[in-house]
Amino acid sequence: MWGVWAIVADFYTPLLCFGVLWTGHRLGVLTRSVIGLSLCCALIFGFSFLEGLLGLWQRWGLDYSTHTAILLPFYQMLLVFVLIPFRETSHNRLSLLCRSVLAIALVIALVSGVAYGVLMHHLGYHSLADMLTTLVSTYPLVWICFRGLKPYLEFS
Repeated sequence: MWGVWAIVADFYTPLLCFGVLWTGHRLGVLTRSVIGLSLCCALIFGFSFLEGLLGLWQRWGLDYSTHTAILLPFYQMLLVFVLIPFRETSHNRLSLLCRSVLAIALVIALVSGVAYGVLMHHLGYHSLADMLTTLVSTYPLVWICFRGLKPYLEFS
């Protein structure tokens, strides 16, 4: 039975990636989204590499969860889609309904992310402490990256 759930876990991140990129495409901002996500993901993997060299999590008896960290840029991009103002044109107008749908998609993504975390714990990939320490330490990097990209990501 756990074999099926392992397959679900393996497909979660690619499905989230596809969903965010598809949303960027539908909003007409795919190129900027890809560039922003690529830079942020590179930062995440750079941090993971640095952690591997320093072994901080290992010293604490934990394991840095790249599975968890890589999700953060995608959630952040969904948040950007909801919050950043778009240029009002007939081609690219974000109505209240569209913003509401994006907000619901963000909530669904976050809830499914929690379910993914529970699944990773049950499959023995990572402990809850692994995932929580990764979230707490990595999200500031994601926020800084997106904050630095804000002028570029305003999609106007």
